[in-house]
Amino acid sequence: MGNQDNLEDVFVAVIRPKNQVSLSSKEYRAKSYEILLIEVPLEGKEKKRKKVLLATKIQADGDKAKSILDYVDETTKPISNNQGFIGKRVVHMKTFPIDGDNEGKEVSLFIVPINVKDNSKPIYHPGCPSFYCLHDIMRVCSETSTHFSPITSKMLLTLDKWLAVQHTVPHAIQGLFRPAPVDRVKTNVSNPAYTSEGKASDGGLHMGYTALEIKSKMMSLEKADMCIHNPLYGSDLQYTNRVDKVIINPYFGLGAPDYSKIQIPKREKWQHGSNSSRKHFITVILTFLIHLHVWVETVILFYTVSAPQSLSTSEGVSKEMHHLQRLFLQNCWDIPTYGAAFFTGQVFTKASSSNHKVIRVFVGVNTKGLHLMNMETKVLLISLEYGSFMWQLGHADQYFQIHSLDNKMNFIVHTKQAGLIVKLLMKLSGNITSNEKSLTDKYAYG
Repeated sequence: MGNQDNLEDVFVAVIRPKNQVSLSSKEYRAKSYEILLIEVPLEGKEKKRKKVLLATKIQADGDKAKSILDYVDETTKPISNNQGFIGKRVVHMKTFPIDGDNEGKEVSLFIVPINVKDNSKPIYHPGCPSFYCLHDIMRVCSETSTHFSPITSKMLLTLDKWLAVQHTVPHAIQGLFRPAPVDRVKTNVSNPAYTSEGKASDGGLHMGYTALEIKSKMMSLEKADMCIHNPLYGSDLQYTNRVDKVIINPYFGLGAPDYSKIQIPKREKWQHGSNSSRKHFITVILTFLIHLHVWVETVILFYTVSAPQSLSTSEGVSKEMHHLQRLFLQNCWDIPTYGAAFFTGQVFTKASSSNHKVIRVFVGVNTKGLHLMNMETKVLLISLEYGSFMWQLGHADQYFQIHSLDNKMNFIVHTKQAGLIVKLLMKLSGNITSNEKSLTDKYAYG
């Protein structure tokens, strides 16, 4: 016996479908279900009765699911030839406030789905619950109805709406009435060496084999200590092993690029004169690391630099090299995408009046703004500076929309990284500070 001071009042809605077809229907019909209710006399009116949901007390800190399933099994034995109805699972639907003497307290409603209605004749037993068509119940149910207790009316109305919502969620109803995990285990063979002597089998799952039979069974099961069937095998759960995209880094394993190939022409080759002529030399950058250590393109930068009239010391050469390096960096800084974090996405453009063209793009975000680059040609399609455009995060973080203030252009970029891109835009544009924990408004404009 549990602690009597730690008991919790709960209501239980036992429901069953009238046929298997109703479980796969996307449209909710109350007439496809039955619910278990019990009739009790009205206070002071013995001849008049009202219907209420099953109610019991369970240990608040105990195994609530097991206690409720045991209660349903025991309560339904008189109407099922002493077999009882075995619930598939226990689902907590909602907590309701209590009115009257217990005002301020709350009580929980649990749903217990059971097997589809069979063709056996129902058994009526005085004082015991009976199944009623949910459609007939809901036709006369209201919060002021005298056919039900007030708390039962509220719970039935909430249950009706809840079932309607579940029918719109893929696989929700099938999952609700799917056999319990323990019922989906076909065979369980335990190695006697790991089984405690005298331990009772759990629910009869352990087959009554002798030691020799168990050994033979284990040999046939590749000498397994225990055979457990995957309860999800054969279920209707959707899955896929399709690969959406494979990216292979052609430079993986080659190490760092050879920077020694970036050389400054020797001093002897420089031309001198009172009017120093302009010399051209090429600095070749073999590879440019853009994002996440992925080498994505080869960049060749051409510089035109005025040669000095004379360099007589190594210190002068060092200063000139430093000057050239700074010129190179200054040219890099002028590139719109310099220092950007790059993401992948898709943009749909209208190629004609009847179809659309999909352009795969790199989405670059840096301190300057937002940039779109054609993934195939590496051509910069658009570059927008902060203050010249607005953005909006789309539904389920699957895309974001851009509105250019200069040319009134609108476009949508589809990417699974939309949430990260928008957060980075807000961060770099100064719309949020570094100590903010998360995006408070997913659909905020920049």
